[in-house]
Amino acid sequence: MAQRTRSVRPQTAPQPLVVGPPPRGWALAGWALLPLRLFLGVTFTFAALQKMANPAFFDKNSAGGIYAQMLHADGHSPLTFLLGHLLQFSTPLGWLMAFGELAVGLGLLIGLWGRIAALGGAVIAFSLFLVISFHTNPYYLGSDLIYCMAFVPFIIGGTPVLSVDAWVTARAAAKEKAEDPTVVAVTFGTVRSVCGNATARNMCKATSATCTPKGCPFLVADHASIIARRTPNAEDRRKVVLGGSAAAAAAAAAVVTGVATATIGKSNAAPTSTTTPVTLPSGNTGTTTPNGAAIGAAASVPVGGSATFTVPDGSGAPGIVLQPTAGKFVAFNAACTHQGCPVSYAQGQDLLVCPCHGSQFNPANGSVEVGPAVAGLTEYTVTVENGQIYVKV
Repeated sequence: MAQRTRSVRPQTAPQPLVVGPPPRGWALAGWALLPLRLFLGVTFTFAALQKMANPAFFDKNSAGGIYAQMLHADGHSPLTFLLGHLLQFSTPLGWLMAFGELAVGLGLLIGLWGRIAALGGAVIAFSLFLVISFHTNPYYLGSDLIYCMAFVPFIIGGTPVLSVDAWVTARAAAKEKAEDPTVVAVTFGTVRSVCGNATARNMCKATSATCTPKGCPFLVADHASIIARRTPNAEDRRKVVLGGSAAAAAAAAAVVTGVATATIGKSNAAPTSTTTPVTLPSGNTGTTTPNGAAIGAAASVPVGGSATFTVPDGSGAPGIVLQPTAGKFVAFNAACTHQGCPVSYAQGQDLLVCPCHGSQFNPANGSVEVGPAVAGLTEYTVTVENGQIYVKV
């Protein structure tokens, strides 16, 4: 009896979602994203060097330093459970952030390990969002979240053009006598005519599937091996060696640049002037009257100057009290309405200034003079009684 043979249906290539991009579509956006890449690279490099050149950023006594920012965020951020424990490490964390921003900025500018640099930038931006701008209202006024999302295209597509990554890929391919890895955009009609596997019925001879861009083995080519997790070859190993050498050189240059910037900034920095915080005298701690809560002695606030205090409402928010003329006091919640950094009084300019993003407020009534803040500072009623300042919140 003749044995019946079963016909085997040819395997078809897996079909991506209909709405999915064409093969290697992520690599075609490199040129279009160059302006954004330049902006992010320059911005993060500048932010890092600005921190390194400003000794006050690492000074625990500075109103605009990282310690003051973390102290203010503690109690308002979703990461409160962590920030309190990290306060003692504020200075090394400040340096870590500065060098992290420098690595991200340089990585994007020269296109070295672009995906890793972009991932680092997204982590930094999202961390700042959680710590500083989480309560910014409306949310789109907080720039940290916008920066985080701006890094996503580079996490997906890397830095494939005008970059060290592109040079490493081309160099490794040339050394191993492989084909030119440059990705170009052509119409699928051109691909079909070059491939030669399309039948008259518009079917693919290799897969027996419909000849379309999605799932086309000609277009996917060797890049399908990334998904298949093939064993690294000589070209891959050469990429790692070249990329690692470039990264080591860039890291050394970044360290030298950072140290030089910090040295120059420290030598040129003017002495930091800080106002002595007003504290509740031990005898009057918790004292309240119909005029409010006592925050300290009126004599502690210099005429024409200011002093800081903790707002007596249990929130732990920073406050600032000024004595513009003898016997006249005004007090405000010192948290900048933009992203919450504590403002300080610039006596020479007669302005309340946010050291983080430059917002300026009128010291007479707390109104906004210069953005990006759009709302004024909360003003408190101040009364002086028996030499003590009382604030009603």
